[in-house]
Amino acid sequence: MILAEMARQLAPGMDSARARLDRQSPWGIEVLLVLALGVALAGTALGTWGGYHAAFDPLHRLLGGALPDGVWELITRFGDERVLLVLTLLFARRRPEVFWAMVLAALLAALYSRSLKQLVDALRPPAVLPAQMLDIIGPALRSHSFPSGHTTSVFVFAGVLFAFSRQWSERLVLIAVAALVGFSRVALGVHWPQDVLAGAFGGLFAAALGSWLAIHWRAGLRPGVHLGLLLLPLIAMPMLLLADNGNPPMPWLIWPLVFAMAMQLWLDYGVYRA
Repeated sequence: MILAEMARQLAPGMDSARARLDRQSPWGIEVLLVLALGVALAGTALGTWGGYHAAFDPLHRLLGGALPDGVWELITRFGDERVLLVLTLLFARRRPEVFWAMVLAALLAALYSRSLKQLVDALRPPAVLPAQMLDIIGPALRSHSFPSGHTTSVFVFAGVLFAFSRQWSERLVLIAVAALVGFSRVALGVHWPQDVLAGAFGGLFAAALGSWLAIHWRAGLRPGVHLGLLLLPLIAMPMLLLADNGNPPMPWLIWPLVFAMAMQLWLDYGVYRA
């Protein structure tokens, strides 16, 4: 009965989301595809010029000196797919069409990233380079380098918001933040620049495709389906608390974040009564 009442009260918001999708311009999606193409061309050029490991050493040293280690550790946590899933609760209730696009894009990106990681299984810098050439920040990961999963995840998140944003200032900030997370993977010494470019390409392409699917396939805007999809960020919460999954441990960030998003979930959905 409670779920039925929640679904009934969610229905007007889903109708509003459908109306917004009817007015949604494809322009943002087209720009994402152009950006993805540009990243692919940059990766091809870099690989042709210097191979898979090209540009790592100068970029690693430059980035390492640009910001303190603790800042890079903080930045890189926002490429953690579980953190990003939890953060979707910020707009799931108010912009369910964006939440639906995010879920679709995340599924596509996970298929892309995890398939390539298993297929290629490239060695990371700590497994290839001598220790004196590296300034490792956090865990020294050694395998499954290509593509960068953090970069893929953050470009999915930023890319979907880009597609639905109407302000150029917001779009530029989103891409800049996503790029900074990608750079953090080189700064930490756990990915090659080619991994980051491959992750950015996959994230942008998945964001474009997920956003396009959300416009034309609106199953996620059914109230019952929407409530079911909330299990994804809900499951991500304890997963964040229980394991770092190769990320720098940051309980001072993760615990307050999970608590804040749990409160957000309660404020948006827990106030319904049968």
